Amino acid sequence: VSTQSTGEYLLLKENFAVEDEGQETLDEEAQKNLLLEFIDYIKRRKVVQLDDLAAHFNLKIHEVVERIENLQEEGTINGVIDDRGKFIYISEEELKSVAKFINQNGRVSISDVAAASNRLINLEPVES
Repeated sequence: VSTQSTGEYLLLKENFAVEDEGQETLDEEAQKNLLLEFIDYIKRRKVVQLDDLAAHFNLKIHEVVERIENLQEEGTINGVIDDRGKFIYISEEELKSVAKFINQNGRVSISDVAAASNRLINLEPVES
């Protein structure tokens, strides 16, 4: 390599500035696959710590919460985020069984629903 080309390179290098670093962007297919993996991860584990979910998918916790809320609004997943930073996934069948309990028993207290939910909602991870 000649000193002239090295000098030209250094001159050229000075004219470039990195103002902002971007993040790797995924194509649409890769994003869709990652979202499906996200949903499957939640469904298989049933109870997930939000910070574990964020770490697994390389997201910030607020991004995980937003993604879960969006999926719930779309009706893709159902569940609750508790005050200890966990998301508890509730399948459609489990929701129907809780609704059936309420319909069969008429007027019920929250403690009755909670007790029935403990029987009707499985919190154990699902085998793959």
